[in-house]
Amino acid sequence: MRGAAVHLVRRLAWRVGLCLAATLAAYVLASLSFDPLAELRGHQPRPPQAVIDARAHRLGLDSPLPVRFLDWLSGVPRGDFGETVGGQRIGDELWRRCGTSVRLFLAGSLLAMAAGVVIGVWNALRSGRVSDGVSLVGSLVLLAIPVFVLGTVLKMAWLPVNEAVGTQVLYFSAETTPGSELTGWAAFGDRLRHLALPTLAVALPQAAFYSRYQRAAMLDVLGSDFLRAARAKGLRRGTAVVRHGIRMALIPMVTLFSFTFGLHLTGGVFTERIFGWNGMGDWLLTGIHEQDATVVATVTLFIAVLVVLAGWLGDALLAVLDPRIRRAGP
Repeated sequence: MRGAAVHLVRRLAWRVGLCLAATLAAYVLASLSFDPLAELRGHQPRPPQAVIDARAHRLGLDSPLPVRFLDWLSGVPRGDFGETVGGQRIGDELWRRCGTSVRLFLAGSLLAMAAGVVIGVWNALRSGRVSDGVSLVGSLVLLAIPVFVLGTVLKMAWLPVNEAVGTQVLYFSAETTPGSELTGWAAFGDRLRHLALPTLAVALPQAAFYSRYQRAAMLDVLGSDFLRAARAKGLRRGTAVVRHGIRMALIPMVTLFSFTFGLHLTGGVFTERIFGWNGMGDWLLTGIHEQDATVVATVTLFIAVLVVLAGWLGDALLAVLDPRIRRAGP
């Protein structure tokens, strides 16, 4: 156990370093590419130079780039993420939007992982049958459809259901019903009805992706020596698969889950826009449009932190699944 603990600490330190490096790269690239004063200079009539200089000073543009980055980074531990180009406090907007994104993508990712593992194991156990072929075709179709098309298809597919029932069973936009004063279970149910379709838009492509990898990992395990040895000891095929096979097949999948979480999170920008969720992805597009390097760096830091947490949780789960990590020395 001591070896596993040392392993987890080292992995966490390494991932934190990558998190800072990614944030630095985003801040530097955005600062070099953006001109947050361009809109102000383009006003007609042009504002006085003193007004432009005052905004440049407020945004810290009169300081060297390394100084600006370190000044911004020093405020992060205190919850001070600076101001947007328009002068709003970034921290207030961050906490509102990050909760929106986490609810959406955590629900979608957990559903995708569970479905991908179950479908992948099932297809491996029924390899070569009709159901395996149908699953392959379905996975390829889902992976080939862009997420903005999939979101639109889900809306169009559910619209007749709402019309047939005569009420709004599932909603197509926003996180909650605007202007509603629901509380308790009624408010919870309202959120679920808004969450269902965007969660499917997030989960379906991920589940298709995971299921193919889980199928391949499970097929490797089914042909392994240790599983044949378990069968030779008298265990039935199903019992051997449940007790030993699935656990070993999950080891490479845990690594895949942790590495692809950030990729799916950043790819969810379109999902948020399609379903009208004002989350971090939508804010990233706004920051790019407004040429706001601080917003871009804040969103990048948020995504990097989630990737670090997902990766570290993956490392911890690997330590539970793989006895070689637990036996490893410091």
